[in-house]
Amino acid sequence: MKIAVFYDHIEEAARQNHIKPVKNIYKNVRSFGIDAVELDYERAVKEEASLFKNLKEADFSVSCMYGFFDFAHGNTVEDGRRMVDFAEKHDIRRIMLIPGFLKKVEFIPFLYQKKLDKMIMALRDICEYAKIRNIMVVLEDFDGKEAPFATAEQLSVFLKRIPDLYCAFDTGNFLYSGEDSLKVLPLFIDRIRHVHCKDRSFTAKEGEEPKETVDGKKMYSCAVGSGCIQMKEILDQIIASGYDGYLSIEHFGSLDQLSDMESSAAFLKNFCL
Repeated sequence: MKIAVFYDHIEEAARQNHIKPVKNIYKNVRSFGIDAVELDYERAVKEEASLFKNLKEADFSVSCMYGFFDFAHGNTVEDGRRMVDFAEKHDIRRIMLIPGFLKKVEFIPFLYQKKLDKMIMALRDICEYAKIRNIMVVLEDFDGKEAPFATAEQLSVFLKRIPDLYCAFDTGNFLYSGEDSLKVLPLFIDRIRHVHCKDRSFTAKEGEEPKETVDGKKMYSCAVGSGCIQMKEILDQIIASGYDGYLSIEHFGSLDQLSDMESSAAFLKNFCL
């Protein structure tokens, strides 16, 4: 078991601590026991030469690369395949494709099924293309009402219809939809191939913009293990199932990314023994 963190958090930590260039903070992050990053596909393409050079020099791996698409309205299978090719070029073996979002009117049954089918057909093709190249595609429980894969039921539809698609279990995102991550975990335990360790807090943090749940509750970021998500119980079950991949720290919105990274990594080290 290894620990990763979203690269965006590293960049934010450098900005919050007035450290330039960003690579000058890599040593701090590595000292926490973090040895990999979650990388945004768009950023990776734009900053390809310098980014991968700096990551390699700091001995960071890429735990997963994620990309946003819109297969229901515009993006094509070829767009997704290009991400697979890019991942293969850089020996990234796990990618997450967010297949798109729907407008409110498109959740009407007939339109919904039509748009959903387009997403699923595109993802199925890309997953098959990736499998041949020894790259695994995962999808998470996204925390947004426009995502037709936000709830346990919605995400299950994608996994059932796409045999080569696997689950990136985000411990904090089901709460957005009013669901209990621990209770829905058994639905996905056999298909989990990546884990985003996200905790949540309902305690207001001055200066931080909260994320509102579907029923209007305000959630704030916090270090992993310090919030309301049953992190220990969830991770114990995931690890008991045989999972030995990355535990990826995620706390977008944190006003002290470096400190939260250190605390999160310290908590997760208990599961990496």
